[in-house]
Amino acid sequence: MTIGVVIFLSIVQGLTEFFPVSSSGHLAIIPHMFGFTMQNPVAFDIFLHLGTLGAVFIFLWKDVVSILKRVFQRDNTVNALLIKMAIALVPAMIVGLLFNDKISVLFEDITKVGYIGYAFLGTAFLLFISIFFLRGKKTMESFTYLDALVIGIFQALALVPGFSRSGFTLFGALLVGLKKKEAFKFSFLISIPVILGASLLEIKDIQALDISFGKMLLGFIIALIMGLVALVWLKKLLIHAKLWVFGLYCTLLGILVLGLFF
Repeated sequence: MTIGVVIFLSIVQGLTEFFPVSSSGHLAIIPHMFGFTMQNPVAFDIFLHLGTLGAVFIFLWKDVVSILKRVFQRDNTVNALLIKMAIALVPAMIVGLLFNDKISVLFEDITKVGYIGYAFLGTAFLLFISIFFLRGKKTMESFTYLDALVIGIFQALALVPGFSRSGFTLFGALLVGLKKKEAFKFSFLISIPVILGASLLEIKDIQALDISFGKMLLGFIIALIMGLVALVWLKKLLIHAKLWVFGLYCTLLGILVLGLFF
């Protein structure tokens, strides 16, 4: 893999991981669209995810530290939030363990890539209708365990390339009535264990990548920086009710993918 490809994919990963446009969908279709091959693309995708995971830690540092402090201080008020986060993770864990191999095929088999176009259109639909669910009043303390499960189901669906994890979890959080800022925080707090879990599933394959440590480190840093940029922009666009902008993008991309691969 050339350094140019590494830089390109790292920029794409960093921006699309948090923008509701599906980073996994982009990393699945780009090698086929631009005619280059990747050995073990899922493992490389996971490695770039670690860069964007660093961006989440930095961006939500105060929230993460606050939760950890409350845990170590044995503050019982944090228990409910931790249980809600755990509930939101269960559906994705089940789907990931049962269907990981089938999902991986979408990255590698060009005859299957076209289906990702439909997934992009599905993401676009949710982003368009999200405008009707922006008046929520719940906080991460007041929303229910059932609400957390609903968000978790949306996150599990987003394991499919083309279904955006951030888009689906944000929509799920808005759907159950969370405030916009609270929906943003919860969506990305639960992304931390999801990315870590996915990394552990694929960590054994990273050694098989035909790429030097220097290029891997470069990709990590670029993905982290681009991830921070994307988080800042996304938060502003969510607050100003402009997620539909990403809906337009996903619509055009979905149509393009269907036209190229079907």
